Amino acid sequence: GMAASSFAELSRYGKVYSGGKVAIVCDGSHAVCACDESLTVLDLVSGKQRLSVQSPTDEFTAFALHPSRHEMVTASRSRQLQHWQLDLTLGKSESVRSWKAHKMPVIDLAYEATGTLVASASADSTVMVFDVAKGYCTHVFRGHSGVVHRVLFHHDPAKLQLFSSGADNVVRVWDLASRACVAQLSEHTGLPAALALSADGATLITGGRDQVVNLWDVSSGKLLKSTTVLEPVEAVVVLGEARGGSKGKKGSRPLRFVTAGGGGPPVFCGGG
Repeated sequence: GMAASSFAELSRYGKVYSGGKVAIVCDGSHAVCACDESLTVLDLVSGKQRLSVQSPTDEFTAFALHPSRHEMVTASRSRQLQHWQLDLTLGKSESVRSWKAHKMPVIDLAYEATGTLVASASADSTVMVFDVAKGYCTHVFRGHSGVVHRVLFHHDPAKLQLFSSGADNVVRVWDLASRACVAQLSEHTGLPAALALSADGATLITGGRDQVVNLWDVSSGKLLKSTTVLEPVEAVVVLGEARGGSKGKKGSRPLRFVTAGGGGPPVFCGGG
């Protein structure tokens, strides 16, 4: 056989992921995920770590990626929110600004479609919205009882709508213009850990740890369909056309989505 000495190490792959959210940057070139107390930025072509972002205070509890630029907002356990610029060519990150928010840690962050606003879901039972460039709070939404786990903006910026779900098993719809809760979607009997929108923005999909996926009419807040998937749902991803492709016309493609969670394989569902 060939002598061991004839082998040379070309590259080494260390630990890059320790669990939780994985997000893809706007141009699809890199993925961001948590690795212990830092965030890893992975090159999706080479599979190599491009960058590791360290929290200036303590471990990160949440992050969100800008919809059209190489930027992100992070939250750390000390309730510090940080706005970062990512240079993926040089493999560098720069903290642009930071500010304190909430009375307890932030569990989830979400950008709005234009990248102007970021929403935060917190263990203090509130949802806050921030103007990222100016670093100030624009909205504080109260109504959930217990931890708020997820936030999601409507992808039509003209709608100015925000969805949140919490340990009270309720999904709330907030209108940023009127600063009011315009709907409470309360069919789940376990945490609605997953929130997703159909491509046309007309249907909200909520997946729960109660093993149920619900489809809601966004404009009326009415429950359209309920499906049992036989495992706790942690994430929902909508499949199919690009946003704006289908406006719900006759003959348009049915809503299809994948659910994940509970340790089993992904479950493919159709929304009819």
